[in-house]
Amino acid sequence: ESDVESARKSREETRQERQEAENRKAKLDAEIETLESIVRTYSGEGFRPVLDDIHTDEGFELALSRALGDTLMASSDSAAPVIWQLRRSMDVPSLPVGAESLTPRVRAPEVLKLALSQIGIVGGEEEGDRLAAHLKPGQTLVSREGGLWRWDGLTVRMAASDRHAVQLQQKNRLDELLRKTPDIESSLAALREKQGAAEKTLADAQAKLSEKQKSLQASDADLRTKRIDLTKMVEAQAARQAELAKLEEALTLVDADLTAIEEKLENNALTLKEFDDARFAAQQEKIDAAREGLAAARERLHEAIKDFEISRQENSRRKARLHAITDERVNLQNRCIRARERIRELDGREEQLKEKIVELQGRPGAIREESERLLSRIGEIEQEKAAVSDRLTALEGELADTTKALKEAESLLSEAREARAHAQATTSERQNHMNEIRSFIRENFNNMTPEDLSAEAAISDEAMPDLDDLKQKKEKSARDRDLIGAVNLRADQEVEDLEKQLGGIISEKNDLASAIEELRQGIEKLNGEARERLNTAFTRVNDHFRELFTRLFNGGKAHLALIEADDPLEAGLEIFAQPPGKALQSLSLLSGGEQSLTAIALIFAIFLTNPAPICVLDEVDAPLDDANVDRFCDLLEEFADKGETRFLVITHHRMTMARMDRLYGVTMSERGVSQLVSVDLNQQLDFLEAAA
Repeated sequence: ESDVESARKSREETRQERQEAENRKAKLDAEIETLESIVRTYSGEGFRPVLDDIHTDEGFELALSRALGDTLMASSDSAAPVIWQLRRSMDVPSLPVGAESLTPRVRAPEVLKLALSQIGIVGGEEEGDRLAAHLKPGQTLVSREGGLWRWDGLTVRMAASDRHAVQLQQKNRLDELLRKTPDIESSLAALREKQGAAEKTLADAQAKLSEKQKSLQASDADLRTKRIDLTKMVEAQAARQAELAKLEEALTLVDADLTAIEEKLENNALTLKEFDDARFAAQQEKIDAAREGLAAARERLHEAIKDFEISRQENSRRKARLHAITDERVNLQNRCIRARERIRELDGREEQLKEKIVELQGRPGAIREESERLLSRIGEIEQEKAAVSDRLTALEGELADTTKALKEAESLLSEAREARAHAQATTSERQNHMNEIRSFIRENFNNMTPEDLSAEAAISDEAMPDLDDLKQKKEKSARDRDLIGAVNLRADQEVEDLEKQLGGIISEKNDLASAIEELRQGIEKLNGEARERLNTAFTRVNDHFRELFTRLFNGGKAHLALIEADDPLEAGLEIFAQPPGKALQSLSLLSGGEQSLTAIALIFAIFLTNPAPICVLDEVDAPLDDANVDRFCDLLEEFADKGETRFLVITHHRMTMARMDRLYGVTMSERGVSQLVSVDLNQQLDFLEAAA
């Protein structure tokens, strides 16, 4: 039992380790799946961006993303609309002294080598501000914290957000998890092998325990046989002692007769001297007759002495046998003591098993509660998923509206810019033309001004364009420009924020989906294990039920069947029985006695599969006749002898009560006064042992 408990404990520990490893593996797979989904989401469809082929050292993701920005989403495919092309022969300036090249920290395609060679790494903002003045065209400085200094003066502080850095970090995390996966799988395989070995050790220990229990049962049966033999020997000894007492009494009577005869002989000898010849002759005849009687008495005495010697020898042999029986009884008592100690140990073990059974009985409820909690959690997650989906749809609509408004604003801004440029160009052209006209008038009309020339030429104002029309056109153009509105300079930032928020929502959605999938897998695993255990238990109970049914009915056959559903967890149970001489039919079509015997066979089949510490049978023998009651009692005694279950039988049948170990009843010796009466039918053996 200690080996079984140790093996069971080792199996549980191994099972827990394996469960923890499987949980870690499941979490790792879920995280890998989520990251792969996110990477696929970022990658999108169409041409493969160079971002998918870039791997950076840990901590340099933000620096690379800050330096290259949206160009990371360009492709190296020549058919893509935005591509990176290879430039091999080109003289590039060296980075400022103190700046480390980013190239050794990044593993990227060949097309990015030139761009990476002109990106330097600095330690912080002070160093970046100091070295930025020495940058040459095309060069950029970045820090690991996200600061950027470009040659043309563009500076990005560390607090600015960057979505591509998150993608690079997620890619690095995905690569790290993929590297860890083989080690975790090998560890999980080793734990599975270890659990298999623990299961085998437990099975061996349980088999050994079963053999020991069978040996103990055989010893108990031998002990009962020895007790019966001892009782028979004690009875035989009592009979021999009674016979010996009778022989001793007969010997005492013979001694008394012999003493009386000797006294008569002495009296006759004295009387002989006093009598004459006639009387002497008569007396002699009497003496001869007395001698003959004496001889006969002596012969009887010798025979009695011979019988006494035989009886004494027989008594000696019986005493020796009694001594041997006493020694054997002492040995049996010692074995009984050891057996009682073993029984106490088994009782203790029984208490532990009861506690374990109580704990295991509560386990299905806990599993059921956990399943209900998980199902409710699934409902909550589905609701959250629906809310998130609605929110995502609203955000996508807002993003589409914002994008549409941005495009319209950009279109209007572009048109306004074109109109302004056109107006500026027209104004400049007309001004130049006016200046040329003034110069031409000065050159050709003796430095006269256009006004002087107009007065000289007597041109009226009616021939000139209407000034109000020109002002109205100007005001209208100004109003058209104002209607365009101010340019939204934060549109790019807002789009970036919305994309980041959308990425977070997608990540939460993927997490919820993976959690739901993991929960469903857990429920399916529990249902699968429950189906397997139910099928195993059903097969064992069905086999025992077939055997016990045939034994109780002295023939016939029966079996159990799962009906109404293919799933064992949802199926019903039907009992089919065929007593000898009858057709196979359902249990409800049998007679009362046949139903009772079938139910008894099913109950004991369940006890053979999974013994319980106690069983209460209430009037199960009421519909049975004497022959069936006798078979029922034989089966009950066989189960009781195994010592795994104690049976409490409520009955009024005389044969059942006669076969029990103890009887308990209630009697009413006086009217209205009940009294409990108990009888120990095994107490007779204790009386015999005390008498011996």
